[in-house]
Amino acid sequence: MSENNTAVEKISGISEPADSIGQKIAKLILSIMPWAIVGTLLWAGIFIKPTAVIEEVVPPVINVRDNIFGLSKVNSDVYMAVGNYGKIIISTDKGKTWKSQTAPTVSHLQDITSWDENNSVAVGNNGVTLKTKDGGKNWVEVESPKSETANKLLRVHSYPDGEGWAVGEMGMILQSLDYGETWNQMREEEDVFMNDIVRVNDTTLFIAGEFGLIFKSADNGQTWKDTQTNSPNSFTAVAFRSPQEGVVVGLGGSIVATSDGGETWTYIDPKISGMTEHLMDVDWSDETNEWVAVGNKGKWIKFSADMTQFDSRNLSDTDLTSHTELAIDGGSFLSVGQTVGAMKIKSNAWTLFAD
Repeated sequence: MSENNTAVEKISGISEPADSIGQKIAKLILSIMPWAIVGTLLWAGIFIKPTAVIEEVVPPVINVRDNIFGLSKVNSDVYMAVGNYGKIIISTDKGKTWKSQTAPTVSHLQDITSWDENNSVAVGNNGVTLKTKDGGKNWVEVESPKSETANKLLRVHSYPDGEGWAVGEMGMILQSLDYGETWNQMREEEDVFMNDIVRVNDTTLFIAGEFGLIFKSADNGQTWKDTQTNSPNSFTAVAFRSPQEGVVVGLGGSIVATSDGGETWTYIDPKISGMTEHLMDVDWSDETNEWVAVGNKGKWIKFSADMTQFDSRNLSDTDLTSHTELAIDGGSFLSVGQTVGAMKIKSNAWTLFAD
């Protein structure tokens, strides 16, 4: 045998060394691992129950589909408002944020008024009349006179010592003397909308009506005198800055004014005022010394007491929504409708709070 073959035989005859302890442990672990994984999964399937994590979606207090029809200024910070499907909301920071309250109705609520932080009344469709004694924590429905024909109540206002007045369809005029607990009908039914009411002194009230009509009572609502104005359109709101000086606004930009306690009314042609959109509410600003009115399509107007200066404006370049009621707060006003916001009267700065 050659030397090369001998070398091959020597090499092939060398025996493999025995596994070390570490290698044996590694092999054992590798052989056990598949069974350990299967066992762990089996244990998890039996003893661990899956828990679904669901993030709660809190809807906004004022939804994009909501309409806020009525507004009440309780004090300088607190406002209450009502709207469609029994919506009642409250703000304690001048309208910037709102919280919902629970109403015992799904009827559309058209207006709300407050005597103080505890006592408020809301009215609306189907003649619904709601009352709270605790700032809205609890609302209850109270009885009020109703027609067999139609019963939408459109506006309600409060006055000292628990007096309240509400008006609506079918010539409905209601009075309460006990913070809205009970109501009395103050005029027989008539096929006419009574759209707003205001008390101007201890005995005198005015109502803005349909078809250019204004109603006046000089004996605390016992009797009423109808006045047909030159307005071709129906009225929606009335306000007085003194027992002698008042304005009524309405559809098509209608404005009429009196300086003699309602004995005569002067019609302001829309060509003079520059306002042709429906005006839905009006009030006087002591701070800016002028009338302010809001209405449809993002329009609002301010005008002087003597009816010589008119300034018709847009709430903003982008907010073309309609508004139904306002509340004056110094040199600003809060306005509700399809959106809720505040306007600085002099600077025309519109801040949108909720849409």
